[in-house]
Amino acid sequence: MNTAAKKVAQFGILTALALVLGALDRAIPLSVLLGGNIPGLKLGLANTVLLYAVYGMSASGSVLLMLAKVLLSGFLFGSPSAMLYSLAGGVLSLAVMQAVKHWPKGGMMAACAVCAVCEGMLLHRYANPRGPVLWSMMVIAVAGLGALGLFFLLRKQKDLNVTATSVAGAVAHNIGQILMAAWMLRTPQLLWSYLPFLAGIGAAVGALTGLIARRVFRAIGWISNRKRSAEE
Repeated sequence: MNTAAKKVAQFGILTALALVLGALDRAIPLSVLLGGNIPGLKLGLANTVLLYAVYGMSASGSVLLMLAKVLLSGFLFGSPSAMLYSLAGGVLSLAVMQAVKHWPKGGMMAACAVCAVCEGMLLHRYANPRGPVLWSMMVIAVAGLGALGLFFLLRKQKDLNVTATSVAGAVAHNIGQILMAAWMLRTPQLLWSYLPFLAGIGAAVGALTGLIARRVFRAIGWISNRKRSAEE
C-alpha cells in the first residue's frame, strides 16, 4: 500500500473511531454520576482521537480530522447549533494542544490558573456549597493540584507531555463551547455561572484520558520505554 493510500485509510479509521467514541460519550451520564444535572458535561472520549492526531499526523491532517468529526457528528447526532458549539471547542482545543505539545509546562500553569479562577468564581457565587456544586468544586480542586503536580513532574518525565496536552485541550474545548454559546444565545452570564463547572471538571477528565493515551502511545512505540521500570 502506498503512502497516500495509508493516509486515507488512517484518516477514515480515525474519523470512524471519533464518531463511535462520540456516541459513547453521549451514552454516559457523567453529570448524573457527579450527583446533579450539568448539561453538556461529557468525558470527551472523542477528543482523544484529536490528541492522537496532534502527535501522529500533520497539522493540516489534524485540522481536517477535527472538521470531519464536527460535521459528521453534527449531522448524525446533533443540530446546527450543536455543530457550531463543537466547532468552536474543536478549533480552540486543537490550537491549544498544538501549542502545549511544544510547551507543556506553560500549558499546565495555564490549566492550574483556570482551575483556580473557576474555584474562586464558584466560591464567590455559592457561599455554602452543597450537593453537585460541592462535588464539582472538589473535582476542580483536585484537577488544579494535579496540573500543578504535572508541572513539576514534567522536569523529569518528559513523556507526561501527552497528559499535559490532553488536560489543556479538554479545558480549551469547554471554554470554546461556552464562549460560542454565550455569543449565540446573548447570555454572557454563562461565563461565570456555567463555565467554571465545565472548564474545571474538563481538566480532571482531560488528565484521565491523557494518562490512558500515554499508555497507548507507549504501546505503539511513540514514547520511549527506557524509564518504564522507574516510573512503574
